[in-house]
Amino acid sequence: MKKKILIRKIIVFILLVILIVFLFLFFKEKEQIAPDSPNVEKPDNPSEEVSEKPDPVGTSYLNDISGEASDEVSEEIKNVIVEFLNVYYNAIKYLKENDMTYLFLDPNSEDALINQTALSLLIETRKLKPNDLSLANAKYDLEFSNISISEDTITLTVLEDNYLNFKFMQDIESRVYNIKNEFTLQKVDDTYKIVNYNKVQDFYVMITDVYDGGGKERLEEIEKDYLKTIEEKLKEDREDYEQFLNGTGITPRTCDHTYDRNKALEHALKWVDDRDPNWTKFDSNCQNFASQVLYEGGIPMDYIGSASRYLQWKLYSDSYNENEVADGYVYTWTYVPYFYTYAKDNTGYGLCADVDVNLYYAEAGDIIHVGTLRPTRHALVVIGDYKIDGKTVDILVNSNTVDLENYPISAYSYPYLSLIKVYGWNE
Repeated sequence: MKKKILIRKIIVFILLVILIVFLFLFFKEKEQIAPDSPNVEKPDNPSEEVSEKPDPVGTSYLNDISGEASDEVSEEIKNVIVEFLNVYYNAIKYLKENDMTYLFLDPNSEDALINQTALSLLIETRKLKPNDLSLANAKYDLEFSNISISEDTITLTVLEDNYLNFKFMQDIESRVYNIKNEFTLQKVDDTYKIVNYNKVQDFYVMITDVYDGGGKERLEEIEKDYLKTIEEKLKEDREDYEQFLNGTGITPRTCDHTYDRNKALEHALKWVDDRDPNWTKFDSNCQNFASQVLYEGGIPMDYIGSASRYLQWKLYSDSYNENEVADGYVYTWTYVPYFYTYAKDNTGYGLCADVDVNLYYAEAGDIIHVGTLRPTRHALVVIGDYKIDGKTVDILVNSNTVDLENYPISAYSYPYLSLIKVYGWNE
């Protein structure tokens, strides 16, 4: 009898152990597949991840409104402009196009359709890029200026600063300063509507640069052509990236003197959203800023260029002077296409560089040119790269006009790009 009781106890004990082990393994597996578990394997393509819920309707990304002129603007008008920008920021945050034409007096006007097409182009371009260019965070500041009021119509300039965290590099805040927005609003039935609108930013000027009429059909054609070009350029970019990963695709130049990238970077970081008072400033300051960076990195001014007006590179004063003297300035210092020619063709004294180099070999202090139909519209200064798991996945730039800080080059909409690789200078 005692023996049977003992056997039963042993059996019960064994069953309890089995049950405990089973429960332990069951809950451990549940923990491993929990959504927040670090052991979950992430999809290679960010677009395959489960989409997060969009911000609630009416969410504002506005951070601050400033400027003495803002006192002249009624709350009603401010609300229209803020709503306009909130709809825009919601769209670029989730890369989902929102209708903005309802804010215009005539939703089918050219201004309304140009704006809507530009937004669509921006979103579709960013969706094509390999990095996730949706936003983890977004906010903006506004400054009102140049206000003109006539009866029920108001025209004003709104400068926009934004602060963005792109999903693929959430640890870095990218900033864009002094984006120029020009509004004309008209009051109709106690409500202000947008009559005219213009914006100075890459994806917008891509449309206005080539649009010469034709309405919605022509605008759709322009967007389609751009997206086709961008897809072609992205194929070339992937080839460049593979060469970069394989350690091929570049042949460095040897120069008499090396380039001081640290000093160049110091200038690029310090004056990104301001203008150095020691230098002449221009309304379009991008190449001037890039030239300053090169000079601060040790590249000397060059006034020897009799074979070509584009083979000088100098800014001694704000007076234009093509003579071979250490005086005045020339357009190679300030104008993107002319500087490209100088960087490409200069073989004697002065800058020692290569043009059209594989983008992924960019280093702090190098220059990138971008543009609509060719890389001739805007100059950017490389400040570094962005790595994931030790591998470069993007290049970060600063610029003047529009002022960019910590901005990933992949977020640009311009399809054409040229890296000017700076090695130093020759005697």
